[in-house]
Amino acid sequence: MSGGMSVDFVLDTAAISFAVFFMTSPLSQTLDVFSTPAKVRYVNPVNLLCFYLNCMTQLAYGLFLPVPPVVPCNAYGVVVGLVSTSVCWWFARKEVHADHWNRRAAVGTGCVAMLSWLIFTFAATVPGGAAAVGNLGMLVGIIMYGAPLSSLQEVLRTESSETLPVLQSFLGFLNSSCWLTVGLRSGKLPVWGPNVIGMLLSLVQLALIYRYPAKPEKSIDEEFFIPVLSEHSLADILRDATGEFAESMVETSHGLGDFVRKSSQNFSSFFAEKHNTKDYIALDGEPHDEGKNKTVIEDVSGDTREV
Repeated sequence: MSGGMSVDFVLDTAAISFAVFFMTSPLSQTLDVFSTPAKVRYVNPVNLLCFYLNCMTQLAYGLFLPVPPVVPCNAYGVVVGLVSTSVCWWFARKEVHADHWNRRAAVGTGCVAMLSWLIFTFAATVPGGAAAVGNLGMLVGIIMYGAPLSSLQEVLRTESSETLPVLQSFLGFLNSSCWLTVGLRSGKLPVWGPNVIGMLLSLVQLALIYRYPAKPEKSIDEEFFIPVLSEHSLADILRDATGEFAESMVETSHGLGDFVRKSSQNFSSFFAEKHNTKDYIALDGEPHDEGKNKTVIEDVSGDTREV
């Protein structure tokens, strides 16, 4: 019994830790944009808006049901979402090539702000509203995990993963994997259901990032390249490392195969029967004729005959 409780405690702690890391992941892009404003062109607003909406939905659910453990992490996520979206909009308004941050994104930002306020008010004022918001949160969580794939068509067209958030996809995979395990052990569908889909969606994003390296774009005056987001540079390092490891494993397997093949050939040839190579002694004094097996037998009378 105590062993099961300790396992659950470790899983819960790991899940909460990964949730905090996941909530921090958008700040990686935000800090990059703050240091190099032109990089805002690589940030997908749909991803940030869905992230913020998910945190607001979960925060309303945790505050008014209530579910206290849900509150701190999602309150932190709401702040991260607000800061990240605000910073990107601030620099996008001056960036000519920030194509994703257009009028449609502005309308989407207003709709998300209004929807999050309605969800929060509904959970706070309507009897049973918090439980309904919790059910809605499962759907919003799935949408959040799939939001980076809104640029899937562009990724496939350009063969570049520059608009996919590397850190958020990686931490999202770890986060959803942990919560999937927690949900399966507790038997709670609202916990493991969305996370199994979130894990698969994050895995698809990581596969695209690995398959299509981010390609830097040229600046407005075409004199120098706008570097990709720093997290994509880390992905390039990991991609190169795994590629070199795979090549070394292939070379090792080929060398091992050659060694086994030669060893088996030597082993079989050592024990193979050598036909027509046995030495025979001719009792009649004639030299041995290779290729002809001849045995001379001397009978009792002294006469000799060939066999």
